[in-house]
Amino acid sequence: MGGSFDHRGLLICDLATKWKCCEMMRMLMGVLVLWVALGIGSTAAFGEGVPVFQAKTEGYNVYRIPAIIRAANGDLLAFCEAREGGDASEIDLVMKRSTDRGQTWSPLQVVQESDDYRELFGEKTPAITVGNPAPVVDLLDPDHPGRIWLPFTLENDRVFVVFSDDHGQTWSSRREITADVKKPDWGWYATGPVHSIQLQHGPHRGRLVVPADHRLGDDGADRGPNGAQAFYSDDHGQTWTLGAVDDTYDDGLNANETTVVELNNGDLYFNTRDQNGAAPGTRGEAISTDGGATFQNSGDEKYKWFVPCEAIVDPPVVQCALLRVFSEKQGDNSNLILFSGPDENGPSGKGRSDLRIRYSTDEAKTWKDGPLLHTGPAAYSDMVRLAEDSTKVGILFECGDQGGSAYDRIEFVVLDASGLLEP
Repeated sequence: MGGSFDHRGLLICDLATKWKCCEMMRMLMGVLVLWVALGIGSTAAFGEGVPVFQAKTEGYNVYRIPAIIRAANGDLLAFCEAREGGDASEIDLVMKRSTDRGQTWSPLQVVQESDDYRELFGEKTPAITVGNPAPVVDLLDPDHPGRIWLPFTLENDRVFVVFSDDHGQTWSSRREITADVKKPDWGWYATGPVHSIQLQHGPHRGRLVVPADHRLGDDGADRGPNGAQAFYSDDHGQTWTLGAVDDTYDDGLNANETTVVELNNGDLYFNTRDQNGAAPGTRGEAISTDGGATFQNSGDEKYKWFVPCEAIVDPPVVQCALLRVFSEKQGDNSNLILFSGPDENGPSGKGRSDLRIRYSTDEAKTWKDGPLLHTGPAAYSDMVRLAEDSTKVGILFECGDQGGSAYDRIEFVVLDASGLLEP
């Protein structure tokens, strides 16, 4: 670079050098804009994605609907639907295990085989669907510490649970709980699909809470008005009870796939997919002050339970996930809740693409944009803390490469959540 320095040590450039400086500045600004667009400028570091389920491998054409938990022994268990094709094709519920915090994954394990349910259909032999995994680890069961409960659905109509006492190596016989958690006039029913939670605070400590959704109609048909609900167990999975129900079918916010997190004051924060309703945005949020037994009246004249989320929570119409990472009430130095989902305003444009983290440090009152974890097609997701004393979080999500499908694979990426906190 040409030029000389003045008495203050500043560079005195000739005209040609000034032009070169301007060009360099323009180049640097372009790189900076790209960093911001891709989320690279965030202080929350994350690693390379690891494919967990890949389409057209291990005997199935498509893998969809991920959910993930950390077993009591520290293993990560990734669940999903293994499909022949679309939503109504033959679907098994499968799982993979990681013993090294997501760096490598085991071969596929079938948890629920759809053919095992043919006996329930008499002479009919439909393409049976088993799915919507909503697993939860019961760490407070005095008789079976670390028991894993796995609620799921059959044909998006009937609800079952199984459990494992050996960290997912083997599973109990199925038990149907449809009559306990589903109203007679409901048709379509989905558990989760996302991890369920166990309450840590207050009078309902130990309660297992499963977020779910339904539609009015017959026999699991995917039509009719939408609503969200929760069901729970206060006796470590022995019995299950239908709790909070969103039955505001005409308010323009069509509550659908729902996720939940416990707040420090003991309230539950629910966040739901708005299934193409007339309400602003694509998400709704509601509070339960009684451990998921009922939704609290929002006080809004138009929206009784779920109200539209603030604009920064801006995924397309899609399933998303919540995760509590840090809690001052549990001894951490800060509070942090994460929200994962595609970004409708991401660099790839509209639709299911660009998996981004949003985060809240004020107990889900307000949200901020976090790092972009994947650029390109992306859809459903779930999250898990890698260890109780770790600042790292694993995100399991559907994705594909630019120009491809969001359902090409289910990938796992690790995020250091401490980078999201203010210094």
